[in-house]
Amino acid sequence: MHHTQPKNSQIKDKRLVLIAALTLVAVLATGFMWAYKKVELVADGRKMVVSTLHSTPDDILAQAGITLGPQDQYRLSTPKLVSGSTITVYRAVPVTMLYQGERKTITTGAPTVGELAASLGLAGETIKLIPGAEESIQAGMQIQAIRIAEKIIEREEVEPFQIIHQPDATLEKGVEELVQEGQNGVKIATVKLHFADDVQASEEIMATNIKEPSTPKIVRVGTRDVVDTSRGTHRFRRVEWMEATAYLPTDGSGEGITATGIPARHGIVAVDPDVIPLGSRLYIPGYGMALAADTGGAIIGNSIDLCMESSSEAWRFGRRMVKVYVLAE
Repeated sequence: MHHTQPKNSQIKDKRLVLIAALTLVAVLATGFMWAYKKVELVADGRKMVVSTLHSTPDDILAQAGITLGPQDQYRLSTPKLVSGSTITVYRAVPVTMLYQGERKTITTGAPTVGELAASLGLAGETIKLIPGAEESIQAGMQIQAIRIAEKIIEREEVEPFQIIHQPDATLEKGVEELVQEGQNGVKIATVKLHFADDVQASEEIMATNIKEPSTPKIVRVGTRDVVDTSRGTHRFRRVEWMEATAYLPTDGSGEGITATGIPARHGIVAVDPDVIPLGSRLYIPGYGMALAADTGGAIIGNSIDLCMESSSEAWRFGRRMVKVYVLAE
């Protein structure tokens, strides 16, 4: 017996076929959308965004009409090419490379100094790059690669002696007496030497150990600033040892008038004003109290000329070293 399919069943079958077809279209469309990506391109000073189904940077660059030269390079901003990735093209430019005294001009598409150096086998802690590794490559840039090294040595060095000053009120101010001679010691220094291209560039002291201690130099330094004279005790500013000569009031022009206008007489002395200012009150043992009131062409530096009352006195005095107290009052 022949049976016919009910009409409702036929409609149901058509709906199932339609649903299946729509599902297939949706799946295909979804897969297409997942494969479709937007990628940013940076090249020759321009930026552009391309929509692509390609899965490699080379194909995408070709799609965009960007041609790479034999030494041009590109970098991808992400580990894998995905929608939102950026492909940056670096055109090859000439740079000058300096290494171990040799200068070489090369053409490179490396983005940074560090990447260029690495491509030349000049990377690692033993290489110092100038400019630094992170600097971008620029046309005409000069890059220096310096091979650095360190070496630690030990060497003997002098340990300088110290000078100890001991104030002593029994000595006049300006007087020093040696108590003990100083003696240098010896120390062992641990030194780190820094080399640049096999030439020592610097060093730093890491540690020192005393092998033989030094002996300090000890000096007593006078602090007494008063001097006893026949006219009492006087305070002084300083003491000078000077070469002294004698002159008479009638010497020179014969007028007996000093450079300050004071008549020359015993107690008036000629000095170098750069050593003892004119007008200074002085005390000179063996001569007495004096006033610096005159100058002379031959009185230069630590020289002093003492006015005497007679030629015999001047003759007896002659030329000698004298102690000159520059008084404080």
